[in-house]
Amino acid sequence: MKKNLLAFFTLFLFFILGNLTLGAVEITTLLHGGNLTFDKESKNIEDSISGTDYFYGLSLFGEQQIDDNLTLNAGFQYDPILRYTTYTTFEYARDFYTISVGPFFGLFNSRETIMKNGISTGVRVDFPGTAFASFRSDSSIAARFTKAGDYLQEHNEIALGYYIPHAICSVHLVTKRYVNQQTDDLEVDDSFTEYSYQVDIFQKNVPVRVLLSFAYQKLDRNYSLEGSSKESNTLNSLALGTDFRIELSPDFTLLTMLDSNIYSFGSAGGNALNLPDSGIGIYLFRCAFGAELSF
Repeated sequence: MKKNLLAFFTLFLFFILGNLTLGAVEITTLLHGGNLTFDKESKNIEDSISGTDYFYGLSLFGEQQIDDNLTLNAGFQYDPILRYTTYTTFEYARDFYTISVGPFFGLFNSRETIMKNGISTGVRVDFPGTAFASFRSDSSIAARFTKAGDYLQEHNEIALGYYIPHAICSVHLVTKRYVNQQTDDLEVDDSFTEYSYQVDIFQKNVPVRVLLSFAYQKLDRNYSLEGSSKESNTLNSLALGTDFRIELSPDFTLLTMLDSNIYSFGSAGGNALNLPDSGIGIYLFRCAFGAELSF
């Protein structure tokens, strides 16, 4: 079903963006994978992470500049916490600020709830060449759960940055949350919090751009069973991020994104979470590979 949905959305994306001919079009596709996560199907706390249970997903999104001030963004996006979402936002930009707003939908994340609607908003204030601040908030629009399979998605981000020669430095706070009524009496709450410092390195006429980040990440999975006390898993990680944009031609750019675990510790209820100490599973990571096409 997700393959059929992705094929339909690909055609829809090319149709919408292809019929807007007032500006350049950028199409990006990414393949996601990794093992730095809990089992999203689990109904009980996990006492260990094996490092050999991998997640994967595919994203496809595009950007169309309608005029000098207005840009349309649309996409089908995967996230290991939020699962699948599709969105359409309009971005209005002036000299010192940018405002974006539009709907998003959780799609086929649950058999019982095929589509979940929400709203995405964002604001960015720029002092060109000096500093910037940005705020983003995505949230499902719904009352509390009424049946098994209902879910909510939330994504919030705050960033503050400043410019130095050949680099943009910034600090970020990101929170993500996916709450699912997994059964009639079991509610599962997945949440992710990240504090990071990023340095985006670039140089004129050099086809490679590098984004380095150092982050503290906290991953929680809480189980609330009706009539019982809440149980939870927690995984705390220090992660080093290395992202590359490699421009092979003016119209084609390769993208790589990798978050590598440096040190992790966690809990399973009142006990310590067991982490792999040997073998291939000892390397915990999240990554994405893809390409950007401009025309």
